[in-house]
This record gives sequence, C-alpha cells and structure tokens, in this order.
Amino acid sequence: MSKTIFQKDLEQFCIDALNKSGMESLYAVVTAKVLVETDAYGTHSHGTKNLRLYIEKFKAGALDQKARPEFILQGGAFAVMDAKDAMGMVSSYLAMEKAVELAQKSGIGFVSVKNSCHFGAAGYYANMAAQKGLIGIAMSNTDPNMTVPGGKSMIIGNSPIAYAVPAGKYKSMFLDIAMSATAALKINQAKLEKKAIPNTWLVDDKGIPTTDPKYYGNGGALQPMAAHKGYGLSLLVDVLSGVLSGGEITSGITSWCFDMAAKNRVSHAFIALDIRQMQPEDKFIERIEGYIDYLKNAPKAKGNDTIYYPGEIEWLKKQKADEQGIALPDDVVQSLEQLAQSTGLSLAWVQ
Repeated sequence: MSKTIFQKDLEQFCIDALNKSGMESLYAVVTAKVLVETDAYGTHSHGTKNLRLYIEKFKAGALDQKARPEFILQGGAFAVMDAKDAMGMVSSYLAMEKAVELAQKSGIGFVSVKNSCHFGAAGYYANMAAQKGLIGIAMSNTDPNMTVPGGKSMIIGNSPIAYAVPAGKYKSMFLDIAMSATAALKINQAKLEKKAIPNTWLVDDKGIPTTDPKYYGNGGALQPMAAHKGYGLSLLVDVLSGVLSGGEITSGITSWCFDMAAKNRVSHAFIALDIRQMQPEDKFIERIEGYIDYLKNAPKAKGNDTIYYPGEIEWLKKQKADEQGIALPDDVVQSLEQLAQSTGLSLAWVQ
C-alpha cells in the first residue's frame, strides 16, 4: 500500500539509517538529499528504495561508508577523482561541486570519476549546476545490460546522461535518460504481470527482438534506443567517464545490486558551463525563457492542450511533494519499512 511522507522526515530517516551504518553525518546528509529529492521528482526507481541495498553493500564490504574520495589529478579546467569505493552520491556530489568551481574560473569544468558506485539519478547532479546559474551535464557508465546492433546478450551498459539549463522564470530545463529503449524496471513489471512488451524493448537469447519479457535476465538484453544512435551515445558516455578517468569501462563492471559482495566501480563524468563568461546572463535567460514560451505556445495535437518542456513534469511533481508530502509506491514503502525494522528506526508517515 502506498504511503506519504514529508521530505524533511524522509531525509532525517535516511540520515539516521546511514549514521547507524557508520557513515559520517556530512556524507549522510548529502546521500539523503540526493535520494529524497529523486523521489520528490517521481523517479522512485533511483530514490530511497535503494538505501537498504546500499547499506547491505556496506555490510558485504563492497561499498565503503567511510571512504573519502580524492582528486588525484587537476588542471585549469579539469580534474580526476578516485572515489575509493565511496557511496556514488557522495563522490558525484563532490565531483559536480568541483566542476562548478572550475567552470567559474575557466568558463568550463570537467571532472571524471573512477572507482565509484551507482550514483542514483543523473538529473540531480546536472541540476546542482543549474541552481547556481550554470549549465550542467552528468553521466555514468554501467554494467552490461544492453545489446548492440547485430549482437546478442548484454554487451554494453545503457549509460545514463542528464543535462540541466537555468531557465529564469521557469524551473530548470532538464532531461535525465539512459540509452536503452526502456527501463529494465518496466520489463520486470511486465514479467510479473505476465504481459507482452513492445518488440523494440528487448532481444531474446538469440538476439532477436521479442515481446516476451521473460528473456530479461535469462539470456536476453535491453535494446538501445533508436538502434545505432543509442549504441553510439552509450559508447561516448563510457569514453568520457570510464576511459578518460582511467577507471573501469562497461565490460569490466559488475552490477551494484545483483552481486552485493562485488565492488561496483563504475565511472562518472560531470561538466559545468559558466554562461556568464560567454554572454550576459540576463540575455541568456531572456533567450531560454523565449525558447520555452515558443515550445509551450506551439500548435497542439488534437485532444492535447499542454506541451511540457523537458523537466517540467518532474518540477510539478516536486511542487506537489513539497506541499503534500512525497507519495511513495508500494515497493518503496516496503523497502523503507524493512530498513526501519532492521535499524530500529521509525518512519513519520503522513496519517
């Protein structure tokens, strides 16, 4: 049964659970903010649902709650971080902060990260830059879960990437996507419900597109979005994150959640662009506001009265969550309550 909780109460629960696991308060606060805001956007697959699993990974020794990520190389506009198997939210937050700092000095900042773990929703980090008036881009490689054109089985990762652009009178324009045609979550749900899926989502154990969700995790693999386009963009993400940082690339990464005892060691990359060093900020904002006005006032399809700009739906969900609390679906509630029981903590559900 779904339940509702206010953001500050959910954040405090997450902080307390992380503190009990041995994480210092500053890093616990960062992790909680990333996960809870992700739930507020409605992206529940990457929010607090996963906290229990991260803590289990601490216990298994595959994730280090006491790790202190370190910048091992720095230049005028770039840096490389060794995350040292830290929580992905911690290394990513620190990396985007560094990218913003570098951009404010040089106009652009690029930070790559190695030896990290699953970082949740890429959009959070892109928005860190946008909230400071910069354009932000965040990306990560992943373990293999996707096939490539002409191939079969899980060959490459679906490489999430996000951007965020400050937008003046509007909340930031942002997009957070992976390169697969759909999320594995949707395929697993169809499997539970014994429903067919579109034949553009998955290939079977022979590499042939299928409508049967049973093949995911059973010899099949996700299909890249738009065939060769998603394939090529996934490789770009892997180059900017894994190859350039000197970290693991997709073929050498183990799943963060399917093998709890294995170190995940994904790589990330973060880019910040300081608008103010390229043109007057007010002029940029005027143009972005005009662009969004243009989109929203464009001719509407029959039966449709609204065009949303990228990120608008997430911001509307966030606004509702701020006012009424975050409505969490059953699977998230179940995971949080299991964590509460194991830690002796309680959740302040809205009655």
